[in-house]
Amino acid sequence: MEDRAIFSNFGPISADFEQNVKRQMFGGTGDCLTACNATTALMIAIRRVVEGERGSRRRFALMPSFTFAAAAQAAMWNRLTPLFCDISPLDWSADRASEQELLEKYHQQIAVVVPYATFGYAIDLEWYEEVQRRYAIPVVIDAAASLGTIADDGSGFGTGFSGAVIYSMHVTKSFSTAEGGLIYSADTGLVRTLRSMSNFGFGESRNATRMGLNGKMSEVSALLANLRLENFGTLMARRSHLVDLYRESLPELSFQPRKAHRQAHQFTSALLPREMAPHRGGIQLEMRRLGVDSANYFSPHVAEQDYFREHAQHTALPVTDDIASRILTLPLYDTMTEDEVREVVAAVKAALTQTDQLISISPEKRRSPGHVSPELPSLRRLP
Repeated sequence: MEDRAIFSNFGPISADFEQNVKRQMFGGTGDCLTACNATTALMIAIRRVVEGERGSRRRFALMPSFTFAAAAQAAMWNRLTPLFCDISPLDWSADRASEQELLEKYHQQIAVVVPYATFGYAIDLEWYEEVQRRYAIPVVIDAAASLGTIADDGSGFGTGFSGAVIYSMHVTKSFSTAEGGLIYSADTGLVRTLRSMSNFGFGESRNATRMGLNGKMSEVSALLANLRLENFGTLMARRSHLVDLYRESLPELSFQPRKAHRQAHQFTSALLPREMAPHRGGIQLEMRRLGVDSANYFSPHVAEQDYFREHAQHTALPVTDDIASRILTLPLYDTMTEDEVREVVAAVKAALTQTDQLISISPEKRRSPGHVSPELPSLRRLP
């Protein structure tokens, strides 16, 4: 890299990674484009599909609220209003009936659909090809955590999709370069256009021919990506084994359904029993006291967050509200051992047992002067 003195601008290492990941993850079909991060990739992909809509009534970006704020932000940077649908109680991705209801109601006002492959789960891309055909509305897939997921047909998730599929290589993802993004599409012409847009809209001879910005991945990040690719299969198998250990050891919690093929796991997501949702904050405090940290992806969900409560629209979201109130995110990382998983499991079980005992105590006994066990604090839910 230093000998070439090329550190960005789609240099040879970036180009090499694009070919390597296309071959390894997507069977050599379609085309790939590196990006500085996935949010920027979402921004340019959405911009591409809404070009020419200025002055039209198409003002919404349809997406689930159970996702990361980046998808909604990317839509708003393109002057679109997020329109949130509900999610499936099974796999926590966008609920088809909720999507269809909004597609029918706002058909002439929806500019783009942005489904989320929740936590790397292989959602049904054939349905979104049908959405594009039936409603003539483009689809951009937010597959942030899905690089490495295998679809039901045994191909890499996203393979063959005619629209843009966006992956993140942020440090929190299973495929990490510290910071980075990747766009895949079976439409090589679309990728070629997005490449121009991510390079200031330049066509030939540094002549800007379209709207653009600087979305390029550096050669340093591309080098890290190539190195990550070398042993990624082994790392993915290890992560899957650890998630299976969590599943087997924590029957008290609910997980996404298992698929026949590999799912990319950036962390381990599970649901608390419904009766324990009001006590989630206390459960996490007890886990932390025992030396185990946890998180809540995604709670509050996007529609509950202050900015989007004022600048987005949504239908009723009962399943999203329920899942977000019970989600518990457990640690997962490359060097994690089985003993460390068991340590986390022990902390979860201890916290659940303490909470179960609290719930079983009658209100009268809790108020009794002889009862000194403090009530676990609950996480305040936004209305």
